[in-house]
Amino acid sequence: MPFSLNGGKGFYLSVSIMKKLSTILSLLAVLLLPIVNGSTSLAQTHEVLITTNMGNMRVMLYDDCPRTVNNFLKKVRAGYYDDSLFGRVMPTFMIQGGAPDSKTALPGQSIGWGDLSEEIPAEIHKNHIPKKGALCAPHREGVVNSDMSMFFIVDGYVMSEATLNNWEKTHNATARKAAQRKVMTQAVKDSLAMLKTTSIAEYNQLARRINHDIDSIARTMPGTRFFTQAEREAYSTVGGAYHIYGEYTCYGEVVEGLDVISKIAALESNAVNRPKTDVRMKIRVIK
Repeated sequence: MPFSLNGGKGFYLSVSIMKKLSTILSLLAVLLLPIVNGSTSLAQTHEVLITTNMGNMRVMLYDDCPRTVNNFLKKVRAGYYDDSLFGRVMPTFMIQGGAPDSKTALPGQSIGWGDLSEEIPAEIHKNHIPKKGALCAPHREGVVNSDMSMFFIVDGYVMSEATLNNWEKTHNATARKAAQRKVMTQAVKDSLAMLKTTSIAEYNQLARRINHDIDSIARTMPGTRFFTQAEREAYSTVGGAYHIYGEYTCYGEVVEGLDVISKIAALESNAVNRPKTDVRMKIRVIK
C-alpha cells in the first residue's frame, strides 16, 4: 500500500500488514521443516561424536525426543558410555553398545544385559525411520520403555521398490481379500461384466476405482502395514531395518561415518553376536 497523507493511516496499515506477513512466514518456516530421508530437519540443536578404534561417527540428535536426548546427553557429559564396547553386532541389522558391564568384560563374555533403573518412557514418532544410521534405544521384550544404559545404531540393507511392493502385497494379502469381498458386490460384478463387452475404456476406469477402494479399505484394517513415501525413499537408497519401524525410540541419526557402521557390523562374532575384536568407544558433545 502506498503512503497516505490522511494522518499516515495508509502507512500504518502497510506496516501492520507487513508485520502479520512476517509472523505468518516465521510460523511457516518452523512448521515446514525440510525432510531428509524421512527424518526431522537437519537443523537440530545437538550433535555428538562417537570415536572408536574403527573410525568415528557424527550423530545428530532429534529435538522432538527431548526426554531421551536429555538423558543421553547427561550420560555422555558424565562419561557414562566411555570405554564401553560395541558388544553386539548383527550385519544388515544393527550394532549395539554402551553397556556399562562391557567396560571390564573378559574376552567372549556375554554383555549388555540392560538396567531396569535406566528405563524411561519411549518417544516413538512416525517420522523417525529406522534407516541406516538411526540411533535407537533398546528395550526389553514386551516392554516399550527405553533402556538408556545402552543404544544401538541401525546397519540395515537396501530394498528395491519392487521388493517393497512385493512385501506389502504378501503381508497385506488377507486384509486385501477381506476388503475385496466388501467392495465386489454382485452389482459391481454385473457392471464389470457388462462394460467388458461394451466399453473397455469405462471398464478400465471402473476397475481402477474398485482397486483404489479395495486398497483404501485394506489400509484401515488391523495388522496391515504399508510403507510411507519417506520410508520408501530411505529403504531404497541408504537402506534400513523396516521390521522395527514404530517399535523403538529413534532419537538421532549418523550424519557422517555410515561406513564405520558397516565395518563394525561385519566383524566376526561369537554365538551371542559379540565381536571377537573389541571395539571401544568414547562419546563427546560437539554441538
